[in-house]
Amino acid sequence: MTKISLQTPVRELVQAHPEVVPVMVKMGLSGVTDPALLNTVGRFMTLEKGARMKHIALADLLAALTAAGFEVENND
Repeated sequence: MTKISLQTPVRELVQAHPEVVPVMVKMGLSGVTDPALLNTVGRFMTLEKGARMKHIALADLLAALTAAGFEVENND
């Protein structure tokens, strides 16, 4: 299982684990498919902040990430 953190900037997360992109898109965080957006906003936006902005329940995001084979750490 791949360990990720909800506090990691999205740009960093996508660079390290590109397989997370389809999960994010499915959850409504489709900005990760736009290179310009990823290279600007993605530098400080985290999964946690993005979910909050898009009104995605954290429990739903965690369930989707877990189902995709990710282990979410530092989920305080």
